[in-house]
Amino acid sequence: MSTKFRAIKRFFKQNASSFSVGGGFSILPIIFSSTVLSLAYAYESEIMSFDWRMWILVYITTCFTMAFAITPTTLIAILSGYFLGWISLIGLVPSYLMAAFICYQLISWVDHGKFSNSIKENKIAMAIVDTVHQSPLKIVIFTKISPILPFALSNMLLAWAKTPIKQFLWGSLVGMLPRSIIAVWAGKTLVDITHISEGDSTQTYQQVVIGLLIILSIVGLTSSFKKNIEKQLQK
Repeated sequence: MSTKFRAIKRFFKQNASSFSVGGGFSILPIIFSSTVLSLAYAYESEIMSFDWRMWILVYITTCFTMAFAITPTTLIAILSGYFLGWISLIGLVPSYLMAAFICYQLISWVDHGKFSNSIKENKIAMAIVDTVHQSPLKIVIFTKISPILPFALSNMLLAWAKTPIKQFLWGSLVGMLPRSIIAVWAGKTLVDITHISEGDSTQTYQQVVIGLLIILSIVGLTSSFKKNIEKQLQK
C-alpha cells in the first residue's frame, strides 16, 4: 500500500506544473462566465451595432480567452449565434482553431514531456497514448465532438499524449464543428439574452443532437482504446 501511495505521490509531484494549469482551466470558466454574460447584457445595444472590424477584434480576443479557459467555447458560440446568427461561424471556427493551437502549445511548453515519462510504468496509460499515436485524427475527432468534455481540458489531455499537431488541428476542426453549430443554433433561437439558460421551442431537438454526439464520442473512444488496453494487460 505504501509503495502505491509513494508512486501516486511521485506522479503528482512530477506533473505539478501541468496539474496546476489544468486546475486553472477547470476553475476560470466558472468564475468568468457570469461576468461575460453580465457584460453582454449590459452592453447589448452597443454590441449589436458592431461593424465587421470590431467583430474581427472580438474573435482575435476570444482566441486567447478560450485558449486560457477564461471564456468557455460554448458560451462564445451561443453569444455569437445571438448577435450574428449563422454568419458568426466565419469568425468562430478560425478562432476555435487558433485557441486550440495556443492552448496545445502552452501545455506542451509547461509539460516538457514530464507526463509521458511519468506514465511509462502504467500499462493502461501507455496503451491509451499508443492508441493516440496510432490513430491521432480519429481520437481527436471523438474527443472534440463530445459537448461534455471542456475545450481546454481536451487540449491538455491531447497535448500530454503528444498528439501530432497537424492531426490535432484537423481533428479539432472536424470534431468541434458539430457542437459549434448546435451552440450557434441555440444562440440564434434566443429571443432575449437573459433567456440564455432557459428553454425554447427548439431545445428538444438540440438536446437530442447533443445526446447523439456524446454517445458517438463515448462509443468511438471506447472502441479505439479497448483493443490496445487489452493487448497491454495480456503482456
